[in-house]
Amino acid sequence: MPRHAHHDPTFPAEAPTGDWLRVSAAMTRVAPFLTGRNDLVVTCAPGVGRGAPAMMIPSLAAIEVNADLRPVAVDPASMRPAVPDDRSRYPALWGAFVHECAHAAHSLWEPHPLQAHTPAAEAANLLEESRAEAAHLGRHLADRRWLRAVVRDVVMPDLLPTPGPVEPVTTPPTTPPPDMTIGSAARTAALILARADAGIVYRDEITHLEEIITKILGEDLLGKLRTIWQAAHQVTDTDTATMMRLGQDWVDLLDEQPDPVDPANANALAQSISDTLERIIVDDERPSYGQTATAGTRTPTGEERAAARRLARGLRAASVPDRVPVTVTSPTPPGRLRMRGALAADAQRAAGTLPTARPFSRTQRRRRPHPPLRLGIAVDVSGSMSAYSEPAASTAWITANAAAAIPDTETATVIFGAHVRPITHPGRAPARVTRFEAKDSYEQVSGALDHLTDTLALHQPGTTRLLVIISDGVFRFDELLGATARLPRLAAAGCHLLWIQPHERSSPLPPAHVVTLTNPADTATAIATAALRALATTR
Repeated sequence: MPRHAHHDPTFPAEAPTGDWLRVSAAMTRVAPFLTGRNDLVVTCAPGVGRGAPAMMIPSLAAIEVNADLRPVAVDPASMRPAVPDDRSRYPALWGAFVHECAHAAHSLWEPHPLQAHTPAAEAANLLEESRAEAAHLGRHLADRRWLRAVVRDVVMPDLLPTPGPVEPVTTPPTTPPPDMTIGSAARTAALILARADAGIVYRDEITHLEEIITKILGEDLLGKLRTIWQAAHQVTDTDTATMMRLGQDWVDLLDEQPDPVDPANANALAQSISDTLERIIVDDERPSYGQTATAGTRTPTGEERAAARRLARGLRAASVPDRVPVTVTSPTPPGRLRMRGALAADAQRAAGTLPTARPFSRTQRRRRPHPPLRLGIAVDVSGSMSAYSEPAASTAWITANAAAAIPDTETATVIFGAHVRPITHPGRAPARVTRFEAKDSYEQVSGALDHLTDTLALHQPGTTRLLVIISDGVFRFDELLGATARLPRLAAAGCHLLWIQPHERSSPLPPAHVVTLTNPADTATAIATAALRALATTR
């Protein structure tokens, strides 16, 4: 979906009516959470968007989403977009909304009016599509599923030369399909391959598409284009000069290329786009095996109660504010006289002005509070992790009860298999230990990371954050890619990462610190040690 930013506030807009007024109001209430802005008004109704599936209008601080993106069977009277579970009924519509929220939050650079419609600006806007989404994922990892939906249902169909799927070719073509040129191959690369680098689509989903694009563009040109979009992903939100320079670099590279492309390759590109569209599966649509089941609750043992008290004492001690030296200046004693300040005060008095110099200084010790702790624990419940189900359940209870005794300290635990299931919640001290089983044959590790990240704000500064993953790291390829994209982002945001593996044959993911626990009973101790170490580093 190209960057849609309309700048003419006099351009007429459709006004929502009936149930669409309520839906629009609900989306307006959600917008501040996604964008960090309180001035946005969202309109969602059939036909809005001013010719685009969705649009951000900076001059009006408005987002418009065409409600025709929803499945026909979804009645607007039943839509509750403020309820997270309801959004899976209309993933493309919600994905378009999230995409525009990404622009509202991050597409803050703007070319000079005289450059706004130049080829360089158009190329920069093309690069902005994946740049804005990559920046959004840095704040809202859980929205990846919605951005995948809009790629599949909105972006990729728009890249096809004709509406709908492309029929397989049985005879060699003599002319390329409409718009299947060097430029269209480069555009497809910017809209799809760049999103793989941003962590939105999986590499294995676009392998064939990348092969065809490489045939059309050549490895050298594609490599140079990739360098440009990867550089764009690192540009700050307001850096117009750099985005325009990258856009010009893109234009200059393509101006040097011959056109049109070989008809066979062009037709293969169209076919590959259609095939790739079918390969992209929104997370909720993936087949699941297992129930990610809990197995009732039990009374905590005396040893677990004692462990919770010990951890609470450790957290409390680590959270005690430090007394740090602070230099205080004043115009009068007590304190050490600084000659430069005294001379400045004399000069001010001689000039007949009120002295403002503060020539006396002394050192005081003041308390500096430590940031509160946020601790998230994700437990793999596939069959190979069965030995850890009971120790991990015990650990979840211990950490939640210890945290409840410390002001501003929060923990949350989820188990992940075919589903993601919360076990403990922030701010709550469970009275009983929730037991669970480890029988699943699939691990939704990406969903577990997203849940804990959003629940505990692990990606936001201001707290001491620790994410613990208890797993052997044997994941399906798409989940492996998802976790590989998420963990470095969390680490770069200042979140401490601990990976507890059952044996040396496990496959932990960097950059997490790895601890091997052949004795699962040591789980609680290892996590407590890591939490206290994380707190110590913030002193």
